[in-house]
Amino acid sequence: MKNRIEVNFDSVQFAVATASLQENVSKYKKLINCIEKIIGLREVQPLEQIDKFITDSTGFKNILLSATLLEVSSELQFIQENIDKINYDALDISEDVITTKQSVLDKLKEDSTMYLSDKHINEYNTLAKACCELNKLQNPNSSNYLKRDHNGKYTINAMMLENSSRI
Repeated sequence: MKNRIEVNFDSVQFAVATASLQENVSKYKKLINCIEKIIGLREVQPLEQIDKFITDSTGFKNILLSATLLEVSSELQFIQENIDKINYDALDISEDVITTKQSVLDKLKEDSTMYLSDKHINEYNTLAKACCELNKLQNPNSSNYLKRDHNGKYTINAMMLENSSRI
């Protein structure tokens, strides 16, 4: 990848997306806690297996009544509502530390950044050199004495430069 020139970083888009990724991590942590409270394991299980564990624990076939009897109805409801909404591919899970994968964050940063297109790189480099030269002027206002003609060509307005000491 060649050096690219950043034009704009959309911090609002980045903040919204990172907040969504953080919410994904929080949901996963709560999901794991709910599963652990129900079946005693800190790992994602299929919903059918969780339901079967609950009904087998009580002997009743009604999952909602069984969950209420075991006092895990709110946990079951959270699992049912969120197990399919979590983006597991974006998570970096190592033991009890759950974070968003660095590659996902890098991609998000890349997607939130606008770069100067390749067709404008040469023009940018020329303008950067011109800026360097203009910054060498003793009087920073001397750049105001450049004038552009109808063809877009720059020349020096020598009269304004000569009169600049009078102003």
